[in-house]
Parts: sequence; structure tokens; C-alpha cells
Amino acid sequence: MPAIYKTKEEVLEKAKTILSKSLRKVISNETVNTIEEQLKGYELRRKGFLGNLVEKYFFEINPGNVSGPDFMGAGVELKVTPLKKIRGDKLTSKERLVFGMINYATIVDENWKQSTFLKKNKLLLLMFYLWMGDINILDYEFEFVYLLNLLEDISSEDAFQIQKDWEYIVSKVKCGEAHLLSEGDTYYLGACTKAANSQISRDQPMNRIPAKPRAFAFKQQYMNYLIQTKLLGKKTNTDSIFKKERRIKTVEEAIKERVSPYIGKTDKEILLRLNSSLGTKAKNYKRLIVNKILGVNSNKIEELEKANIILRVITLEPTGKLKESISFPAFDYRDLVTQIWESEADETMADFHLQLETNKFLLVVFQKIANSNAVVLKKTMFWNFPMKDLQEAKLVWQKTIDCINEGNYAELPKIRDNKVAHVRPHGKNRLDTIETPQGTQEMKRCFWLNAKYIEQAINAS
Repeated sequence: MPAIYKTKEEVLEKAKTILSKSLRKVISNETVNTIEEQLKGYELRRKGFLGNLVEKYFFEINPGNVSGPDFMGAGVELKVTPLKKIRGDKLTSKERLVFGMINYATIVDENWKQSTFLKKNKLLLLMFYLWMGDINILDYEFEFVYLLNLLEDISSEDAFQIQKDWEYIVSKVKCGEAHLLSEGDTYYLGACTKAANSQISRDQPMNRIPAKPRAFAFKQQYMNYLIQTKLLGKKTNTDSIFKKERRIKTVEEAIKERVSPYIGKTDKEILLRLNSSLGTKAKNYKRLIVNKILGVNSNKIEELEKANIILRVITLEPTGKLKESISFPAFDYRDLVTQIWESEADETMADFHLQLETNKFLLVVFQKIANSNAVVLKKTMFWNFPMKDLQEAKLVWQKTIDCINEGNYAELPKIRDNKVAHVRPHGKNRLDTIETPQGTQEMKRCFWLNAKYIEQAINAS
């Protein structure tokens, strides 16, 4: 008979008994043997399997796929999620925190306050275990348990942004654009893919075009913020754009309101208005101007980091032409050829695909003034890679892999070969190399979004 938990305190107290222990240490040997048999099959690789085991054998509940929270009587939803150690002993989230699947057919009739998402996930029991690589999942040790109320235990700004993220995702489904959803569309709460490959799809109610199965999820960067501030009680080493705001706003609203008074002004006019003595020879001159406009003293901005937003200062020529492409991190040739384009798990999805799917850019666009050293602030825009162009990016990725496997590095995709992206060097100099699958050394390279492609996106906004 399933166990019954009537209060959130009962659930939390039970959870605390597994701290510094693995599941193997708190269940019977007979149960361990039963699970070991299951692990011999496909279940070993199923995401969420450890969470299912904790539900069934530790808490002794079996909620199944229900619309309400796992602990119905206590109103608590269970989430079992991994931590990993980086750079010594720093703890970070290994992955995003995935909630339930998005039901395209029914969500169009919901509103935030009565949403299935909020009813199920308003009160979360977060159980963090330390991921140790290729070991039996029964031996992962639990480091933290934390009871999180989504509407009360985070800042009012964060709660407001999560609501707006949910509403944006729903609005896109209502417009018949579920097939164009991207995790980069939103800020803290994303719509992540939940399919093993690109062949799996779901019907959407407002369009005959099938859409990828997606689930709501806290982005990995937002999870890192919660880990540092809630679990570890640390202050972030970032500046906040919200520190001087008088009313609750979204990240986008706050930034655009800060920047809008300076649109159309030259760099000198902006600095004069800000009463700044910043010199034109300062390193990263235009980025420092942007920081001053936003009221921050560092390139590490809390709201941008939590939302995985990459701030890029773009400078157009007097003609409006953009010469600079946008680069991604340098890739490892040997690792790249082992990746697959489409995967439900972040760690097995191609890095380039994951970056296109999850990154959001804040583009601050300056334009040079003809016959002058001055620049004018033209616009600011939030932009993420549109899913309609994903197939073009995949062609570049696949050709890159083919060239690497053939050892034909001279034929890697060039900017003229594809309207979206290309590959070119991304190292300090030609001596900055990395090993190839053939055992030779090649210059470090990365994927780039074409300057013309970004220019068109700027002009279209």
C-alpha cells in the first residue's frame, strides 16, 4: 500500500534521511536486486529513472503520470536532479530541470494562475545528487534537499519573468507556431525538446504542421543561480539591472527602458548625459558605454547570466553593412565527430545544435558615422536563432563532420557556401592548434553565424 504524506513537512523530513547516502543504502537488499535486474535493460539510459526509483522505493509512492503533484496530500512535486563538480569543488547543475510535457491541445485554453504547470509545480521538493560519471545510479549520493515555493521563495522579478515565459510559450502555440518554439525564445522557463530524434513529432491544434514534443524546464543557468543562492547561500559576483527598478518588469522591459533614451545619440552625447569621463581609447570602449547605460560596473550581469543571454556589441558600417560574423566556442575535432545532431539529453546533443537552441543574444547595435570617429547607438534587440533555419545550420555541421572524417580541412564550410553559418579559425594565432582524429594538428576552429545573416536579422527587427 502506498505511503501517505499529509504535509510538506512530512515530505521534507523523509527526504532529509537520505542525505549523504545513496539509494542503495536506504532500501532493502531484495529491492536492490530487483532494480539491478531492471538496470540490465534499456531503463539504464532512461532520463528520470533515478527519480522514479526514489518515488517508488524510498518514498513508497507510485503517482504515475498524473496532472497533480506527486505528493497529492501535501501538494508537493518531487524533482530529483544531478549536480556536478567543476574547477575543483564548485558545484553546478548538470542539466536543466525538466517539468511536465507541454500538451499543445489543452494548454491553449489555460491561463497562468489556473495552469496545469502551476498546479503541479507550485511547491517543489528538489533532491540534488552528485553525479559521478559512469557508476551505478544506485550509488549516487544525495547532497541537498530543498523545498521551493515557486511564487514565494524566489524574487518577485524572477516569479514575474517565469510567468511571462510561460505565457509567451502558450501564445506561440495559440498562433500555430509550436513547430517554431525554441528554448532560446524565453528567459528562465524554457520549452526544451523531449524526443530522442527529429522523426518524433506531435500534432498542434492551430496548424497542420507537426511540432517537436517539448516540456517546460528551468534553464541550466537559472538552476545554477538557485543552487548558488538557495542551497549554498552564496552571493553572486554579478551586477543587477533590477537594483534601481521601482516596479516589477521583465528582463527585456528593464533593459529596453534603460537603453531607449540613448537611441539615436552618439557615443559622446551618451557619455555627456551619463556624466562619464570614459575615454575613446578604453579597452572594450563601446561595451563599457553599454554597461554605464545599464547601470552596472561589470560584464557579469545577473539577469543575463541567469537567462543564458549573450550580450554582443555590434558595429555597422556607415552604409549599414555588417562585416563581423558571430562566433561560437572553438570545437574539439575529435569530440565533434562523435556527436549526434538530435538528442533528448544535453550531453549527447551536438554542441552547435544545443547552442542554437538555447542561446539568446542581446544585440546592442552601433553604427559608424561617415568621415568621423564617432558612432551612434542605433538599436538594441533580443534575438535567438529561428528554428526555421535550423536545417541550414545542420548542413554546415554535417559537412564539417564529413570534412574532418576525411581529413579534408581545406574544404570546411566557407561563408559563401551557406546563408546561415560557416567554419573558420578561432584561435590566438596559427600556432594555436588542437589534435585531429588523424593525429595531426590543426588550427582551432569554430562555427560562425554569417555577418550578412545577422545583418538581415537586425534590419528585420
